[in-house]
Amino acid sequence: MHELSIAQEILNIVKNSIPSETQKLKSVKIRVGKLSGILIDSLKFCFEAIINDTEFSGASLDVIEIPIKISCAECKTDTELNEPIFICPRCNSFNVQLLAGRELEITEIEVED
Repeated sequence: MHELSIAQEILNIVKNSIPSETQKLKSVKIRVGKLSGILIDSLKFCFEAIINDTEFSGASLDVIEIPIKISCAECKTDTELNEPIFICPRCNSFNVQLLAGRELEITEIEVED
């Protein structure tokens, strides 16, 4: 379950990013691509488990899932895919480039004033 180690690393980044230990963490917002291999429910569960009974208890992990997006080199079309089938739906070319879907990034850390 690599979601636990990812949750721990998110918490390490949060700890290093909060300017003052007296500020209470409200939420962490992240973007996770559909191709990242991360189970979002498992990641949220692990995050809640590791912050329980800590100074971060009660904070939420808000996840935005990023869809798979490709660009076709043949017909110059950008397409959002529902499934990881890397064929241009417009011209059926295999000559495509992945534009989005592998992300894992923290976009916002919200603390109380």
